[in-house]
Amino acid sequence: EDGNDPLHQEALATTIELAKYAEDRGCILATETGPEAPESLLKFLKKVPSKGVGVNYDPANLVMCGPFDQIGGVSVLRDYIVHTHAKDGVHLGAGKHKELPLGEGGVVFPYWLAALDKIGYDGFLTIEREVGDNPVADIAKAMAFLRGFDGKELPSLPWD
Repeated sequence: EDGNDPLHQEALATTIELAKYAEDRGCILATETGPEAPESLLKFLKKVPSKGVGVNYDPANLVMCGPFDQIGGVSVLRDYIVHTHAKDGVHLGAGKHKELPLGEGGVVFPYWLAALDKIGYDGFLTIEREVGDNPVADIAKAMAFLRGFDGKELPSLPWD
């Protein structure tokens, strides 16, 4: 987060180069949320003078790594979100976290979905399940969980 740190400068220079490469080819390099607050990521992304950079919004990473604001972060990063991960997990403290099946962790899915809807996101909700005894069963369960929101009214959000 320190803009004067040599690693920050190197990461920024590399991101600028990759974003330009992506933009020249009609693509977007999407960085994933998680290790920093959405506001910090936005500050970094605003330094990249290219339409070739975006965000893969992963609310579980924000919960597990922060915990950071998984709902308000959608509004913060609204202009950069090009993809999402539907994933869940909990922050255990002391730098520890645990990924869990959808609906069993700290992601507040009705509000997260409402936040995405409010910014007009109409892309994929890609189910990501990297751990667990039976990831295939967890993915099937996740599909059913997300389909449970089809046609349901989502909660109101306080921000524009």
